[in-house]
Amino acid sequence: MIYSDKGYIGCFEMKDKEVGKRQLAEYVNDLKSAGHKRIIAPINGDTWHTYRLVSWSEDEPFFPMEPQNPLWYNEVLVEAGFKPLKKYSSGKFPLGNIESTKNDKIKIRNFNKAESRHDLERIYELSLQGFDENFLYNDISKDEFLKLYQPLLPMLDEELMIFAVKDGKTAGFIFTFLSGENLILKTMAVLPEFRSSGIGAALMNHVLMTGQEKGLRTAVAALMSEENYSQRIVGKYGSKKFREYTLYSLEV
Repeated sequence: MIYSDKGYIGCFEMKDKEVGKRQLAEYVNDLKSAGHKRIIAPINGDTWHTYRLVSWSEDEPFFPMEPQNPLWYNEVLVEAGFKPLKKYSSGKFPLGNIESTKNDKIKIRNFNKAESRHDLERIYELSLQGFDENFLYNDISKDEFLKLYQPLLPMLDEELMIFAVKDGKTAGFIFTFLSGENLILKTMAVLPEFRSSGIGAALMNHVLMTGQEKGLRTAVAALMSEENYSQRIVGKYGSKKFREYTLYSLEV
């Protein structure tokens, strides 16, 4: 599928290399004809939806919401002239030796499933402000956001999906879910006015301590941009990369 308003190619599946090359060439020509000078792939419309290709992987099971593709997909894009635009990775580290670094100035509140719509709306509002400077960020409507996240509610543990409150204001959140005995650290956002005040570190430490207390074995730092501040946080816990992802672009 092509997104001619943005110069994106997404929802792209290849039967084999030769068929994939022909498909890709057609999409590139269509977007070029529409006047685009840069084409980005794969991205399913925006970064709220699936994007990136798995470009390197150890023998680790895939987790929910993770891109999945044969590695040769990357070869098809590179041979068509696409170059890496941005790199991401997932890493893991054991739970069991996490020590508390409680910050008394920051209060933690659990997600409330009984008020799930209210709390999802709060996550939406925090995301709009917390991600607005992120690479390729686009706003989406509240209804579209709720459609994306409500199906995940059965996977959520209220104690592992938390908000940080500072100076009486909800300052950030961390979105996690369970996959077997793994705690998947999917998304964290902090309001701009509270950055560099320990909110991210407090959220991460609290959720890891809780996961440890619940007997979970491993945490997975999922789909993080390789220059993201969160990489430094999980690096302190010994996170080791097991999968890489690449987003590509082509100048035409």
